[in-house]
Amino acid sequence: MTPDSIREEIELAVVELIKTKLTDGTMTEARAQQISKMVLELLKPGMQFVELYKAIFQLDDTCTELAPIVLPYADSYEKNIAQKAKDVVAGYIKVGHYDAAVKLADDVIRENVQIQWQGKAKP
Repeated sequence: MTPDSIREEIELAVVELIKTKLTDGTMTEARAQQISKMVLELLKPGMQFVELYKAIFQLDDTCTELAPIVLPYADSYEKNIAQKAKDVVAGYIKVGHYDAAVKLADDVIRENVQIQWQGKAKP
């Protein structure tokens, strides 16, 4: 997956959410426009993974309606990035590379870890 395909996936989910909430009357047209504008400002074509994840995590800061869309990405970041980085930090500490451990831990906290997508095929 590329950052743009993830961005498009999120934008589609936001459109579906807004459409559903407008149809059932749980969202006003003004709120729908506000959410749409904010999503388009945060998620831009051509973003790198690090930028994209930082933007994704900002989506539900002011628009709590987007939490169900953001949560799977936050969970994925925690499982696939933060947890693996924690293991590497522990390894650095065991061998006495404290500066590297602190830097990596700080990068994870700031969501500044360089991410590369790797796919897996199932037979």
